[in-house]
Amino acid sequence: MAKQIAEVEVHASEAEDMLQDDNLDVSVDLIDDNLYLGNLACARDEKSLQKLKITHVLTIDLVPLPRTILDRGNLTFKFIKLADVPKEDLISHLPDSNEFIKEAIASGGTVLVHCYFGVSRSAAVVIAYIMEKYGLCYEDAFTLVKNKRRFIGPNLGFVAQLKLFGHMGYQINRDDPRFKQFRLKMAGQKLKQVKIIPQLFADLIKPDPGLVRERPDPIVYRCKKCRRIVASQSNIIPHLPKQVKVELAKKGIRPPPSKLTGLNCTENGQLLIEKLKNLACQIMDQTDKIECEESSDSNNSAQINSMQDGDEGTSQVLDGYSEGNMVDASIVARVDEQCCRLVWFVEPMSWMKGVTNEPHGKLHCPKCQNKIGSFSWIMGCKCPCGQKVAPAFYLVPSKVEWSNIVQNVQITV
Repeated sequence: MAKQIAEVEVHASEAEDMLQDDNLDVSVDLIDDNLYLGNLACARDEKSLQKLKITHVLTIDLVPLPRTILDRGNLTFKFIKLADVPKEDLISHLPDSNEFIKEAIASGGTVLVHCYFGVSRSAAVVIAYIMEKYGLCYEDAFTLVKNKRRFIGPNLGFVAQLKLFGHMGYQINRDDPRFKQFRLKMAGQKLKQVKIIPQLFADLIKPDPGLVRERPDPIVYRCKKCRRIVASQSNIIPHLPKQVKVELAKKGIRPPPSKLTGLNCTENGQLLIEKLKNLACQIMDQTDKIECEESSDSNNSAQINSMQDGDEGTSQVLDGYSEGNMVDASIVARVDEQCCRLVWFVEPMSWMKGVTNEPHGKLHCPKCQNKIGSFSWIMGCKCPCGQKVAPAFYLVPSKVEWSNIVQNVQITV
């Protein structure tokens, strides 16, 4: 790290269990220059704020600070509504929270980031800031913050989202299939609650690739019966076979920490992907289980239908990701020849009937009405390779053909 981090000025109480409601003791630690991580009691205590010379307060909680505190003219506040549960959407707030902290410090201010206890939510936000500032992967940033506040512990869902944040280069990349799948999971949760996709997630339903486009994707997927375009390469959500994760877990392969490799988190993510691809190639060469011949596609389709809505039990944990949170470890950043091709998982598109208000259903070609796949927002689908993906919108290779030439794309509806 290029610059030294200042010593802790106010040490946190480690008796977290005895902190109850309004009887919370003030607990705060200096993590980085002009950046404190603390609890609700610290944010409420005027003497502590004055002693630490706090000018900006970032609250991550279910309710904002009391009006008596927010009315103080010498402080600048930001509130992020977030519960401390693994399925909460933390990652979407990280660019704004990082910007708030950076602008505050750049203006000569001092920031207090807090939640209720200062253990999970606020710690995750501070870790994200440290990751971006120093170009660290999650593990190194966590260690740095933990050295300053020993009892931090972001929940597993937040950990997975922080790693994804690092793999995307400390920003939100809406074209990244991993982030697309994350938002689809969020939308699926909402659909389960309110029976319709909220307007917030309307952008997840992509335009029909079969309509006239000024710059069509050169790689498309067509209905084999009528050759109507039903997806483009950019609509594909690529996944790796389950065997890859199992073999990696057995061999204990993990992305190397940046302090040993000199790589930042984004580069470490790419290194992991390369290892995944190489291992996938070895597995396929040894087992010959993954083939894309038309003769096997019909059997694969039957396997998909029989396994849809199945439960594969506790999934393997890889690089901190697990099926128990909103980040899917099997989804990779880009389509590659080593990715599984037994099923093509895609984004939901406007030609798919029922995807905005039904939890599951069949996908039919919008031109000839031939069944070409299915979808399930809640339970998802288990691919014949053994990997479960949820939500799942999939096209069956025996019904859809791949083409790398687009000539005179016309309206085909």
